[in-house]
Amino acid sequence: MEASNVGTCLCGEVKFEVMGDFENFFLCHCKYCQKDTGSAHAANLFSSRAKLIWRAGEKMVKTFNLPGTKHIKSF
Repeated sequence: MEASNVGTCLCGEVKFEVMGDFENFFLCHCKYCQKDTGSAHAANLFSSRAKLIWRAGEKMVKTFNLPGTKHIKSF
């Protein structure tokens, strides 16, 4: 059975659902992940098959793609 995970932002204006399974979980300690989180590492989930479904607030999400890297941050 395919997993379904529902989430929101802290204030609740952005709502989403992830349909599918995650294949990998990594704690990354690269300089970009440290800057993203303000800590020693970032927790990252990866999936090549899961689908992100926006339930509310999609236009409020901003994405930054660091040129020359595969590092992308959405907030």
